Amino acid sequence: VVSGRRSFFYIYDAVAGKIQLVPRIMGREEKSLEVCVPSPDGKTIAFIGNDGYVILVDTKTKQWIADLKLNGSVRAVSFTQDSTQILASGSDGDVYRFDTRTHRCIN
Repeated sequence: VVSGRRSFFYIYDAVAGKIQLVPRIMGREEKSLEVCVPSPDGKTIAFIGNDGYVILVDTKTKQWIADLKLNGSVRAVSFTQDSTQILASGSDGDVYRFDTRTHRCIN
């Protein structure tokens, strides 16, 4: 995944040597998608969005899956090694743990 201070991003397939432009995330109005993290299993991309949101995108369809909401603005996001949870830290100093299947905050 190649992203930046733009509303679009690229998916680079190193095996096939192809680059695909994803013009935007439907349903979202972010002007900057500069911070993203792919899941270890390769199925999901987590972007830091506006107003405390983590935006989840499916890597196959390039479509929006879900939004995860923090109380403050998102500072960092990471997947667990088995891709079953997402950890996100916010400007409020808390670390949030989300289940990737239900998209619910665990704690």
